[in-house]
Amino acid sequence: MDKKELFQLYEKLYFHEIDAREKLNSRLQTPLTLIVSLIGALAFLVQNYAHQTSVLAALFIIFSGFAALTLATAMYFFVKSWMGTEYFFLPAAVESEAYRQQLIRHFAPYETDGELSSAAFTNYIMDYYIKYSSKNTDANDSRSLRIHKTNICIVVAAAFSFAAFLVFYFGDFDKANKRKPTEITVVQPVVIKGEVMSVTKPPPPPAPPPPRQIREGVEIVKRPQPSNQGSNVHDNK
Repeated sequence: MDKKELFQLYEKLYFHEIDAREKLNSRLQTPLTLIVSLIGALAFLVQNYAHQTSVLAALFIIFSGFAALTLATAMYFFVKSWMGTEYFFLPAAVESEAYRQQLIRHFAPYETDGELSSAAFTNYIMDYYIKYSSKNTDANDSRSLRIHKTNICIVVAAAFSFAAFLVFYFGDFDKANKRKPTEITVVQPVVIKGEVMSVTKPPPPPAPPPPRQIREGVEIVKRPQPSNQGSNVHDNK
């Protein structure tokens, strides 16, 4: 394998690691979504948990605690895989061109100045390919391992969260299902308008008036009319 083929090989390795970096950044989207979803699920269970003292309540607390612990561990590995990783790249094109011009001036006094400056510049690029691709490989391997640990912790947290949900559901720990007795307070007595009805047994009705008897050939005698209640006026015979 000549130097040109080696240059192409190291160039491919360098850009392969750069491409792997972008793929790892894309892989972080799924764990982030799962972490946010699990946090919401645990928050719902804890917020709606009706505190009780029983074996199922203890299991719910244990499962929820382990779920929160493993979820916190997943968040730690996620942050470590997302931030703090160093990558190395070639210098900017302006700097590389300035270095190439410097090489040309450096080898200008020699007869083969063009070949010497070109070879030196090629060695400069290839050395950076070798050095930086190796460092980027280590960085990508480290990030990939952290993402793997993040996924494992998410799976464990999801299992504990599901177990906590089963205990929450079958143990009837939902606050919404715990109905409290309704307290009714009378702040003002109820007034019933209308005639006050007697609660005692009413007296018997008064005697009806006697019948009017008329005999032929005899003067009709007017009987006194019964007076109305509360009146002092009487009719004369």
